[in-house]
Amino acid sequence: MYFEKMMEQHERKTEHVLSMQGRGLGPADQGAFAEEDFRIDTRWCGFHLAHLAEAFLIPGGRYYHHPEVRQALERGLAWLAAHRRPGGCLDLTSCNFDSAPDTAFAINQVITAWYLLEKDAGEASSWLRDPMRELIEGCCEGVMNGGFHTPNHRWAISACLKHAAAICGREDFSRRADTYLGEGLDIDREGEFAERSGGIYNLVNDDQMIRLFLATGDRTYLEAAASNLRMMLSYIDPDGSVFTQNSTRQDNGQKVYPDGYCFLFLMTGYLLEDEALASWGAWCWETAAAHGRLPAFLGWLALYPELEAYGQRRACDLRQAEQVNRLFPLSGIGRYRRGDWSCTVMTGRPNFLYFQHGENTVCLSVYQNVCAERNFIPETLEKTETGFRLTGSADSWYYLPYEGEGPGTSDWWAMDNAHTRKKQIRDRLLTSVEVAFREDGAEIRFRSEGLSGVPVRLEWGFAAGSRLRNEHFLLQAEAGGCMTVCGGNLQAEPGDRGVITLGPAFGRHDVRNRMGGAYPLSRDRFTVFFTDFSPFERSMVLGTVPRF
Repeated sequence: MYFEKMMEQHERKTEHVLSMQGRGLGPADQGAFAEEDFRIDTRWCGFHLAHLAEAFLIPGGRYYHHPEVRQALERGLAWLAAHRRPGGCLDLTSCNFDSAPDTAFAINQVITAWYLLEKDAGEASSWLRDPMRELIEGCCEGVMNGGFHTPNHRWAISACLKHAAAICGREDFSRRADTYLGEGLDIDREGEFAERSGGIYNLVNDDQMIRLFLATGDRTYLEAAASNLRMMLSYIDPDGSVFTQNSTRQDNGQKVYPDGYCFLFLMTGYLLEDEALASWGAWCWETAAAHGRLPAFLGWLALYPELEAYGQRRACDLRQAEQVNRLFPLSGIGRYRRGDWSCTVMTGRPNFLYFQHGENTVCLSVYQNVCAERNFIPETLEKTETGFRLTGSADSWYYLPYEGEGPGTSDWWAMDNAHTRKKQIRDRLLTSVEVAFREDGAEIRFRSEGLSGVPVRLEWGFAAGSRLRNEHFLLQAEAGGCMTVCGGNLQAEPGDRGVITLGPAFGRHDVRNRMGGAYPLSRDRFTVFFTDFSPFERSMVLGTVPRF
């Protein structure tokens, strides 16, 4: 099932990588790989060499022991040996130079190819051992002596050094890895890593956990990967994508499908002898393929051919992804799913609610400007008998003059106002949102109390291209557009992607100002405003059954 399809994909990429070598470059750089923007990136050169090594070493492909690939590897390995940083590290030229973590990411892929080389004992590949070992050891000198930026970097560095220690006989590599590992894994009891990145860095972390287990035999790392993977089942939306709006990294808000999770479920389940966990690998494969994506782990499959069939003897329990009602208090997120629709609420974010039916999504933010607070940003999230409840507050405050000894300067910007000047709290706007789930959606109960007269604007972001209608109008929702709806029930129809209904609407004002620092009006969605003045209480229903 996996091998043939991934081999076809792998060979297409091999053709592309071969075409990149020396493209548009001078004689001194003929071994390098030029990216589409004509940039030479030594980190990516490491990845490209690892890919070519896989193509050369995996039996069954048309590039197996191919002389063109050998020539490309010889030139590339020689070029990278001459052009890495003096200390051994590589560059990610978009941001990180002389970078230990980026070197580790590339060399981890080279190490996977090294294990394929150990498996391929023939004369046709023996020439590759010395330059590949030299690349691993030379680069790991830099990895050992470098530092890191983000939490996941520590595990990439540690995994790289642990494997390189065994390959190169370097105990100092292993000792350096132990200094990172001694800090303890940044995974909480819910199975979430610190960066909360379901689209990128959870995958990176799980991959490094597998590598650390293979290097050390310590099941702690494997159990960490399994815990995160089980948690991720709660983040699967009705269209098979992974919810990313809570991520603290660059995948925030991206549409991500689970192709990258296929290998992680398979390998973690296989190593734990947990077929139920591994069965989700087949689901990830099928779901990704349905969206035109194909997982890529041919090198691992060549090392562990048992993965081809493992976990396919039993169907995964879809209820784990399709029947979800979980609060993750440490991450500040609540997830609820019933089959073809889901609802997510979050603290600490102005875009705090997402509702999805099929592929169709609507999101909610609230503009209510009180002093420096532009939006309602939930501070608390709790589970109720019927759903979730979020609360937050905003103070109407003013600075007071210094009494007695002054600030010691007349320069306003030199005054430590935030810490030394007293504030007067005149009033407070209290906001609560209760989400009560029903069979076909959720009732949203919005309450604003305390400070009076604040123009409050609920901003519902609908998918651009939807046909939006209610009892009195019908329009095509255009990206970046907006309107205030004063009554009736809305229905968003984005073709066959799943109808979403919302109502009743309310509109007591058309205040549209948006001060600096506010959550921006979406350029990608069509925004509908529901408006009122504080204090007020309104209920509306998000549904999935067409009204018109």
